[in-house]
Amino acid sequence: MSTYPHIFGIDVIPSDPRDRHGNPEVRPLIDGSDFIKQEYDGAVCGDALRWLLPDGPFSVGEVPHEVEMAAWCCCRSALDVEMRREGDTVVWVCKEPDGSAPNRYEYRFDAGQYDAEVARATRERKWEWPSAAVARELEGILLAHRAWLDTWTCEVDQAWATPGVLDEVRLSLRNYVLQPDGAWGSVGRIGIVRPVTDEDPVLQAERLAREIMAGDPRTVDGMRADAPDTSLAGRLGSPPEFGPSSYKWR
Repeated sequence: MSTYPHIFGIDVIPSDPRDRHGNPEVRPLIDGSDFIKQEYDGAVCGDALRWLLPDGPFSVGEVPHEVEMAAWCCCRSALDVEMRREGDTVVWVCKEPDGSAPNRYEYRFDAGQYDAEVARATRERKWEWPSAAVARELEGILLAHRAWLDTWTCEVDQAWATPGVLDEVRLSLRNYVLQPDGAWGSVGRIGIVRPVTDEDPVLQAERLAREIMAGDPRTVDGMRADAPDTSLAGRLGSPPEFGPSSYKWR
C-alpha cells in the first residue's frame, strides 16, 4: 500500500443468464489486482446488476458513504469500505468488522482516474443480458419521473430480470397513503410482469414506461398488489439477492 495514487479498476465476472442461481459479480481492482481475492479469498462481492448503476455504490460525492464491499458465504461482512472525496483524491477507508480488534487501512486514488473508471464500468455492459437491460432502462426512466410518481403517491421499489427467465421483466412500486397525523405511510407494494423480446432494450423500456405512466399505475392491466392471503412476492417473485447488498450505502 505504499504506491500513491493507486490505480482503481472494476472487473465483472459474468454469469450464465440461463442459470437461475447465477449473478454477475463485480470485483474492484487495485493496481490491476483483485485485492478481494488476494486478501479475502472465498468472499464474494456485489451483484453487478445493482452496483453498476448511475450514482451507484462506487460513486463518491461530497458526502462520505459506507458500503459492504465483500461478504463471506454465511452473510458475515468480510470488508466494509467508507468512501470519501478529499479535493482531487478519492479515499477508501477499509474496515474488517470481524475480530475483537478490527483492522483498518486505506487506499487513495486520483479522483479523475477513479471517476473515469466508474463511468466506463457503468457504460460497458457486455455481461448484461437483454431482459436485464430492459429492467435497468425501465427503472432509470421511472426514477427520472419522480413528479409523476408523487402524483400517484408511489415510488420505484425495483425493476429486475430474474436469472434463468430470459423473456420477462418485473417491476414493483411502493404505495403510500396519507396518515391521520399528516405523515405518509407505506401500504405495501404493487407489481407487474411484462414479456420482453429481442427488440432493442431501450425501445422496450420506453414503451413499458409509457404504458405504466399513462395514468394511475394501480390500474395498469396485470398490476398486482400485496393482499392478506397472498403477498406480492408470492405472485411476482422477489428480486434475486447475491453478495453484499450495499445496504449501508442505500
